[in-house]
Amino acid sequence: MKATFNMGKIVNSHGIKGEVRIYPYTDDLNKFEEFDYLLIEGEGEKKFEVESSRVHKNMVLLKFKAFNDINEITRFKEKNIYIYREDAKDDGEGHYIVDLIGCAILDEQRTEVGILEDVLQNTAQDLYVIKQPNGNRFYLPVVDDFVKRVDLDKREIIVHIIEGLIE
Repeated sequence: MKATFNMGKIVNSHGIKGEVRIYPYTDDLNKFEEFDYLLIEGEGEKKFEVESSRVHKNMVLLKFKAFNDINEITRFKEKNIYIYREDAKDDGEGHYIVDLIGCAILDEQRTEVGILEDVLQNTAQDLYVIKQPNGNRFYLPVVDDFVKRVDLDKREIIVHIIEGLIE
C-alpha cells in the first residue's frame, strides 16, 4: 500500500444528508477544502470523493459525494480517514514534519548537538524538541536565525546555537 497520512477520525454524523463530523489530526482545518478524496479506514484503497467541507467549532464537517443520507454514513463512525502522501500538499518548504523526526541536529561547525525528537507547533513559531546525547532535551525556535539548513537527503539539520541555549 502507498504511504498515507492520517488526517483525522470520523466521530459522528452531522445532520441527515450524509455529512460527517471529523476530529482533525492537523492544525490547519481548512486543509480539508484542498482534498479531492479521502480514504476511510477498513475500506481498502477505495477513494471517497469529497463534495464539500467546512470548519465548525474546531471540527470539520465534510460531505462525501457518494453519500446523501445519514444511514449511509453511520458505519464510518470512529473510523480514521487518510490521504495518500503523494497527494497531500506540503508545508511550502518541500517537507512534512514527519520527515524531520530523527534527523541529526548539527551546529555550524558540524558537531552533533542531538536528534530531532519532535516538533511542537504553536502560534508564534514551531519549536524543535532536540534530544541531546546525554538524554537531556532542549527547545529550538524554528526561525531563520537558528535553523540554517535542512538536508533531508543526509537526514541533517544545521542550526545556530547561542550561549545558554543548551545546559
